[in-house]
Amino acid sequence: MEVFKIKKRLLFFAALIPLALALILAGCGKSGQQAENQQPAAGKDSGQVKEESAADLFAKGKQAAGMSYEYTLTAGSEVMKGKVWTQGKQVKTEATVEGQRMVSYIDGDTNTVITYYPDQNKAVKLSTGKQPETASTPGEYTSEVDPGKAKILETVVYEGVKCKLVAVYGADNKEETRMWVREDYGLPVRVETTSAAGVKTVMEYKNLQVGPLPADTFNLPPGVEVTDMGKMMDQLPSGYPGTGKQP
Repeated sequence: MEVFKIKKRLLFFAALIPLALALILAGCGKSGQQAENQQPAAGKDSGQVKEESAADLFAKGKQAAGMSYEYTLTAGSEVMKGKVWTQGKQVKTEATVEGQRMVSYIDGDTNTVITYYPDQNKAVKLSTGKQPETASTPGEYTSEVDPGKAKILETVVYEGVKCKLVAVYGADNKEETRMWVREDYGLPVRVETTSAAGVKTVMEYKNLQVGPLPADTFNLPPGVEVTDMGKMMDQLPSGYPGTGKQP
């Protein structure tokens, strides 16, 4: 399997308590042979629960109608942090770049990006012509993995929630990705990718909230001055660099 790359931008299965007490009570006053005959057949009413597969776990993540979270991406000495709200093809991101707070509204239906600068109460709109790239969402990690090649190592508690620790290896077994996948949501809250050269990249998702988002989540605040870069480009003369217009 090809281990996915970082862009610019992971059930609590409860074993039922065996019905030992019931079996003991049923066997009281009977011969050992009678008690033995009344033992449940293997696989039938034995009180055992089938362990959840990686495919079942990942399938839960595909059911999320929307989500919001904070992320921290650590790649070597570089650290990126931000907040994300996403639902369908609508994405809102918030980050601080070189001391300036920026909020981006990404519309995957129209392939447009509006970058809002709260300190200036101004925004810039740009049509990209293709689906804009953003930081990988939790669901993208699991959707890019072949469940048949994912190995559930153990059940752990990560930051107060139960997760499955899942490992995925590259074709040469030199690359490894480990995901801490929440059992309730089927989404990872931590992803560690180690390259063949031993370089580790870590993506952490905190304050993950899953469910439909408020209708105004992807709307600019009222009164923001928006500059449409597309219209500005249309007004430039033919032959001007970047316009694509022939002189």
